[in-house]
Amino acid sequence: MDSTKRPGPLERLEVGMRIIAACCLFGMALLTGADVGMRGVFNSPIFGCEEIVSILGVIAVGFALPYAHFQKSHIGVEILVRRFSRKTRNIITLVINTTLLGLMGLVSWRMFLYAHTLGKSGEVSMNLELPEYYVVYVLAFGFLVYSICLFRDIINFFKGSEA
Repeated sequence: MDSTKRPGPLERLEVGMRIIAACCLFGMALLTGADVGMRGVFNSPIFGCEEIVSILGVIAVGFALPYAHFQKSHIGVEILVRRFSRKTRNIITLVINTTLLGLMGLVSWRMFLYAHTLGKSGEVSMNLELPEYYVVYVLAFGFLVYSICLFRDIINFFKGSEA
């Protein structure tokens, strides 16, 4: 393969999601610092700060999943697996990716259904009364993209090219 190959749509989506996740983390830190400062200086916290930080945290986690997968920075039992032959390691990776694909696909599907139910019921957050179903949709989208990444890796395994 050519190392100057242009990134595909999945890689571009991962980069965009990574930037959004980083912005959410930055926003969480900024908002938390401002809230602590407001409490200390003016004895007046930022209204709804906890809700906003929680929402930003959910978005950061959901959108960081594909990046963690691309970077292979997820947790693995390296000490044990490293001792196996390359073929055995590849089979273990295939089994793990297939199992994860099933689980993450199921989680994503059920979260989309749950978000739809929340939207129909009109569920809102406690203080700011923000619609909660948007956050669940965003997290479900993160799991869906992660599932697509896993599926791509499984396809690449059978094509003979590792991701």
